[in-house]
Amino acid sequence: MAKIIKVQCTGREQHVNEVDLEDILGPDVVMHGTPIDTGRPIPERIVRRCEVCTEGKVIITRDMIEQNL
Repeated sequence: MAKIIKVQCTGREQHVNEVDLEDILGPDVVMHGTPIDTGRPIPERIVRRCEVCTEGKVIITRDMIEQNL
């Protein structure tokens, strides 16, 4: 199931963007009820373009990802 978080861009109007955590981290594989440790670290921060404006960036930090997992 996808987990969506809302993050404001850094542009002048600070648009709210919806970010899918599964899209950022990739899917997790589960077998017999326990997740497989893939060893992929959560990045310190991810920067994406704003979906609405051209000047803003959407910054997703590790803390934001950990709080919403």
